Amino acid sequence: MKVPKKSLIIAVLIVISILHTCVYAADALYRFMHNDHDALVIGEIISADENAVKVRVEKSIISGRDLNVSSAKKQLKLVEAKIVPSFSYNLFNNEEGSSINSPAVGDYVLLSLMKHGADFKIAWGAYKVDGPDYKNLSVVLPEDHDVWSQMEAAAIKAFVNSDGKITEFSFDGNTKTVYAGKDQTVIFAGEEWEAEDTVTPDTTGIPEDINETESNSSIGIIGGSDGPTSIFISGNPFEALITPTAVFVVGIALGYFLIVKRRKNR
Repeated sequence: MKVPKKSLIIAVLIVISILHTCVYAADALYRFMHNDHDALVIGEIISADENAVKVRVEKSIISGRDLNVSSAKKQLKLVEAKIVPSFSYNLFNNEEGSSINSPAVGDYVLLSLMKHGADFKIAWGAYKVDGPDYKNLSVVLPEDHDVWSQMEAAAIKAFVNSDGKITEFSFDGNTKTVYAGKDQTVIFAGEEWEAEDTVTPDTTGIPEDINETESNSSIGIIGGSDGPTSIFISGNPFEALITPTAVFVVGIALGYFLIVKRRKNR
């Protein structure tokens, strides 16, 4: 069987593209929790229209870990922020990807912000939350939320409640469980939770020492026949992708070599 070189190259590029697309959600959450923005704030919306949203900042969260230690982003502590343009909440999109809940005056929010001229824009996420107290804050979810949203919300809650000290999480899509830290403390067990408007995972026993929350880079796949498939990452997402990508490329190269060798022996 003749396998053209162009076909092999195209196959490699397609797989790499799929990996890149699937990992985006995990990459965004990782960046959200590792200071890859100018500010991460909890606040209350004091004005909102289709062009801009203004937020009075109650608390700034600074992660205990930077995405790039050698060139860490300086984190701003804000009193007020104007976000341009307006935004939609994470986890509040319908099947078509349209927002089902727009920001409104009086909403409490958790926002990852990047400077945008004199104002700000959303960097890695905008979540509606149930109040300004970071120690007890939970992410608000729509009434018809799924378990995948609960799992993401549970990790964000643990991160914020720890004031940015707990930064590493892993997700098991089969048991719908979320683990935190090196000791893999369970903070969300899907089979034990009933649907609620907010998620309040058990953070008891999670070490506050940032040195106890780190784990090796790894990829966990959430999903299956009964739900959407997403890739979530514990550790640096770029490091986690190296192994599967290398294995795939080596496999393609080995297969091509064997095919060529077989053809020469005929």
